[in-house]
Amino acid sequence: MIALAESTTSSVPSPPGNTREIIGCLQRTVSPSRLSLFLQCRLKFFFRHVAKIQKQKTLALHLGGCVHSVLKAWNKARWRQQPLTLKQLHEEYATAWSENEPSLGDGSDLEERQIGWRLVETYFRQCGIQESEKPDAVEVPVEADLGGHGLPILIGILDLVQRRTIIDFKTSSSTPNPERVAHTHEIQTSCYAVLYREATGQQ
Repeated sequence: MIALAESTTSSVPSPPGNTREIIGCLQRTVSPSRLSLFLQCRLKFFFRHVAKIQKQKTLALHLGGCVHSVLKAWNKARWRQQPLTLKQLHEEYATAWSENEPSLGDGSDLEERQIGWRLVETYFRQCGIQESEKPDAVEVPVEADLGGHGLPILIGILDLVQRRTIIDFKTSSSTPNPERVAHTHEIQTSCYAVLYREATGQQ
């Protein structure tokens, strides 16, 4: 395993710019996603955040981003107490889909587009949140200075806080298992709990 690691790292491309500056910046602040990736695979972390190698956007990632855009628009409209109609939300989805759409040329992109919208409709039917119910916060950037513990500044963006509950949106190709989801995202949810407590003084 050591020999394999050595041969792998020796072929890693040099990152652009000043590596020391990039690493210094990464050490000053940390986000839940970066922390999760570092613990998952340090080489993958290096490729993405130090070497700055851009990964081609997949159709699944594009779908998730479009669903997120619609839910963001819906929640912001509720926060302003100016609810959007289903037609307006569909237009929001269509606009998001047309931006940077990864075309595969085999018709699967059109099928995925329809699947994404059905996900949105399912969420609206099952989330149990009323249009008239104002959120506590939507897409709020928060941070907590953990320097007193010898740690960097923790940063994050809360998708939605409703009834003092932090809600983060994920899309999945299959019905998620609650226990597996809790385990997979425990770093993110723990970080968000710290950030929420720092911002509000409440658990």
